[in-house]
Amino acid sequence: MMDTVASPLFDPEVESMLCTMLSTLGLGFALLIIFFAFLTVRIDEIVLWSWGVVFIPLWIIDFVIGYLVIRNFIQSLTKSNDTDDNHDDDDDDEEMDEAKRAKRKAARRRLGITRQFILVIYWVLFLLFQIFIVLRLDNRVMWSTAVVFIPYFIFEGIHFILKCFEFLVTASTALRMSAPEHKKRILATLFFQTFWLFVLRLILFVLIATRVDNTITCSWGIVFIPLYLVAVKYMIQLAWSYVVFSRLSSQPQLQHQGKVTVLLGVIALVVLGVLSYTLIGLLARRLDGSFVKMANVFVPIFITLSILFCCAGCCLPCMLMISSVADMEDIEQEQRLVDPNKRITQAGEGSTSSTF
Repeated sequence: MMDTVASPLFDPEVESMLCTMLSTLGLGFALLIIFFAFLTVRIDEIVLWSWGVVFIPLWIIDFVIGYLVIRNFIQSLTKSNDTDDNHDDDDDDEEMDEAKRAKRKAARRRLGITRQFILVIYWVLFLLFQIFIVLRLDNRVMWSTAVVFIPYFIFEGIHFILKCFEFLVTASTALRMSAPEHKKRILATLFFQTFWLFVLRLILFVLIATRVDNTITCSWGIVFIPLYLVAVKYMIQLAWSYVVFSRLSSQPQLQHQGKVTVLLGVIALVVLGVLSYTLIGLLARRLDGSFVKMANVFVPIFITLSILFCCAGCCLPCMLMISSVADMEDIEQEQRLVDPNKRITQAGEGSTSSTF
């Protein structure tokens, strides 16, 4: 296996890093399973714990994520300009003077610091969001749902600003490279691809906030309509992709690969759709007043998290360990075999030394 394309993955350092990452993911999935189990018994009032106790698994995950985010942010602040993207400078124009090169390094460093700072803000906002939810559920504050959702809406506002910058940069580049008659279509396509998920997310949380406060009194199935539209979008996208690939009759290999890709996408969409919309339907029934045990509502979540936990925490690390053990055995066997020439040399040296 060491001679294969994937041999760099089995380098001891890379393998150790992969095992650590997979173990961390496995621990995260295990904590999420525990959290939903706590949530189940608390909502069904099997136990009457404080909601702060129920959220303990999430607090642990938040602590780990916060440690990683803050550490990366501090490293980006203390990183020297001389160590930033040196490999990129080798590909640049050799005649670039030192002033321009220093400006580029400073700009890259500022961009890296800004990205890490935004991640820190995101982490703080999500932590505040969880704290506000716990305080409201424990009746320690009597805020409206709109107030509880303030950290989330701030997050969406920051994300919207970043998306606007991304759209402006992408659109300006695409418009410069496109023909005048295609500019409107390209602009509309880019606008939809950039903002469709943001719009659905924002509408969903606004509907949830107003429904919890009884500002609107519709069924929860109507509140979750934005989630149904996500599946509709991907179904239309897959159908259109199939039509496009079907028209490539002059390129049969590309046509076949495209159809296989679309088929795999349909299978993935069906599996995820069954799990997701079973959860959404059961949750809507429970919120509308039908008695459905939360253990039944969360069955799709438990199935998904259990599969992810088995893959990340057991199967993949075991595969890495088995492959590394096999490689070590092959190396040991090769070391035990002595080259015939060396055997002759050693024998000759031995006979010569005995003669003397």
